[in-house]
Amino acid sequence: MQRILFLLFLLPGLSWATTYKCVDQDKVVYSATPCGESAQLLQFRDDQAISKGTLTLHLDAGHSFRAPGKVNGYAVTFVVDTGASSTIISQRVAEAAGIHSCTGAGAVATANGVVQRCVTTIPEIVFGEFHIKNLVVTILPNMGVDGLLGMDVLRRMKIQQEDGVMYISSQ
Repeated sequence: MQRILFLLFLLPGLSWATTYKCVDQDKVVYSATPCGESAQLLQFRDDQAISKGTLTLHLDAGHSFRAPGKVNGYAVTFVVDTGASSTIISQRVAEAAGIHSCTGAGAVATANGVVQRCVTTIPEIVFGEFHIKNLVVTILPNMGVDGLLGMDVLRRMKIQQEDGVMYISSQ
């Protein structure tokens, strides 16, 4: 039978919380608590060193805060998305940055419907002055932007917003 992948809220906390995976005949379920005798504890890397720095971003015409960055050395522009639980890059960026393998794949529900996704660890992502090592990211097809910088990164930083300006700094 075709497997159906159910992600609960896009697995909030994917890279910092305990996550269990359970597989039965026709589905895969991810949960923060053991979901049966077959529950497999997933280990995610938590050695994501984030360098110190500061970044000042101005609200653009599309009402977004955008940060220049790099994925494996490939230049990108990230949209700062405090509503995203994890960092996401487009399939186009992944291919251009030489990312061709996934450690996990399946379907995920997004605001634009159900799409196929890939999960992998990126050796280094840069945005502004910040360098993040070994970040688990999701790769999605048909994104209109290079990437979304999610709360898996932003939760480790101090963020202030005032009069259309966002200040991001090391904690």
